[in-house]
Amino acid sequence: MPISREYARSLFAELTQSAAVPLDPDELLHMPHLRQHGHVLFGDVAVRCYKHRGRWVYDERDIRAAGRAFAEMVVDLDDVVEVELPAYRAVPERDPEEQRRPDWRRRLGSWMFRRAYEQLVEQGRHYDEWGSWRAIKPNGLPGELTWEEFVASSSKHRSTQNIAGTRPLQLLTWSGENWLLPRAYTDLLDRWERREEDLVNLARLCSSCGEQGPYWGNWRTPTTSGYVTRCPSCSGASFQPYTGHLRGVQYETLRRRGTRADDYLCRLCRASQASAWDHCHEHGYVRGPLCGSCNTREGTGVPYYFLQIEGAVLHLLECRGCLEQRTLPRRFHSDVVRTHLEQNERHGRCRKQPYVRELEHAHGVHRFRLECSGWHATGTWTKDVTAPEATALVRALVAAELGGSG
Repeated sequence: MPISREYARSLFAELTQSAAVPLDPDELLHMPHLRQHGHVLFGDVAVRCYKHRGRWVYDERDIRAAGRAFAEMVVDLDDVVEVELPAYRAVPERDPEEQRRPDWRRRLGSWMFRRAYEQLVEQGRHYDEWGSWRAIKPNGLPGELTWEEFVASSSKHRSTQNIAGTRPLQLLTWSGENWLLPRAYTDLLDRWERREEDLVNLARLCSSCGEQGPYWGNWRTPTTSGYVTRCPSCSGASFQPYTGHLRGVQYETLRRRGTRADDYLCRLCRASQASAWDHCHEHGYVRGPLCGSCNTREGTGVPYYFLQIEGAVLHLLECRGCLEQRTLPRRFHSDVVRTHLEQNERHGRCRKQPYVRELEHAHGVHRFRLECSGWHATGTWTKDVTAPEATALVRALVAAELGGSG
């Protein structure tokens, strides 16, 4: 029987309220690896996600089975094993595909190193003053990090408190020489690594030709019945490329005609079946067919990141109103300015690109905060950009994109 995500979460929480392993039932709401393999995992227990009448649901039997498994799991808190966490590794040293593979020890260690780094940045200290911040101190943590500060910081973000739907920091202890976890719990996480890997590898296979796709799920396409895996070649053979023949048509007119978007390839990624007609909410014109992922990035994602996608600005200019006015939808304007400031503003003679965020927008002025405090103790300043200046930067971007497309 299909049940809603909300009911599934409530039922699972009720069934596991006395479980020996600390769990996070909210995983059933967030479904963090939905696109990658279509399951929510609690340890090695995989709960499949279904699409029913346009909504993601679960099978009640699966939820009850998962709940019983954890309610009956025995964990001897006195039977512990040493946990050896890997040393710090800079991101450029990692293989992108290897970095995404499940590794609970590496993830625990990365939480600690990341927080130690963030702590020094927040203190506004010059990089030269950091010393050997990656060195492990007598409390088992890097830099100046304390256990209390680490736990408090981790509790603020889902990405730094959950592994496989469980909360390891509630079981992790420091003996004075080693990190310790209950043996039954480490066995569970080891099984999770293998289960996650198996699910991802199965979901990587093109459903038509069997070719293996990228580890991070780029070939996974959202459909009305859920995600399917199609390689670009099979998608290209199955769906029509969009040629811009609906440019200048109002979205409401298209809806009345009942023209289907899922006959086409996504105009933006050109690798997945489209699922919706994207349109400009300010002018009402159709832009083109997009897959569910690209449509979400444009409609509800962070504008700054959408603008980084190749072809994103030209896609927005498929709207006749935006094209004729040489502009973009208003929600993108401040992020166009942000990108411009990142590329052109510098702190004194520093060559490092600053981190930029908007503080406020009032009385026609955008105020931004710029930081390169990771390199300079006083590397923080503000920049005001007026509405006419923002408009000019948007026009300059549009002109550059149109010039480059010609």
